Amino acid sequence: MPRPVDHAKRDELLAAAGAILARTGVVDTSLRELASALGTSARMLVYYFGSKEQLILEILTREQRAAIPETNELDLPDSIAAHREWCFEDWRECTRGERHTNLRVVLQVFGAACGVDSLYREYTWETLSLLTRNSHARLEAIGMPAHVAETRSRIALAAFQGLIIEYFTAADPSFVDDTFTRFVDEFLLAPWETH
Repeated sequence: MPRPVDHAKRDELLAAAGAILARTGVVDTSLRELASALGTSARMLVYYFGSKEQLILEILTREQRAAIPETNELDLPDSIAAHREWCFEDWRECTRGERHTNLRVVLQVFGAACGVDSLYREYTWETLSLLTRNSHARLEAIGMPAHVAETRSRIALAAFQGLIIEYFTAADPSFVDDTFTRFVDEFLLAPWETH
């Protein structure tokens, strides 16, 4: 008879594995290396999660539930100024706050999802779709027409990913903060025409 799953141990492994993968890299860290860093065996990780890919997906899904609200749960802005402030708070959280560790893993998974048969493809598509819907809803809440909000949301998400990668890899990321500010003011929240 198989032993019952220790849910507390499983949660502990998930939390610690995310921090390790953010530091060492999803691609560069084998299941054995990850297990060693966690103080356990590769067999134990397989027992709890099935594979390294399943472990990574569980880390991300768990973190996503905590960090990204569903569109119907959003606290929508009531003005351009409120949305602008939210953008900068979100940027700080993603680059310096608690979410930056998880975001390092997310971006690596997004890259790996581009493989034709990637196990990360569905997770990546669902996450990008949710982020786009949330951005779209925020922009419509400040009066932007739906078609403009849709276009700006998609472009903004792609730009945000690129700027985060620049921030994480630059020797001096302060210029990326400046670029993000200009991006918000000169593109995302730039005046739009209503027809």
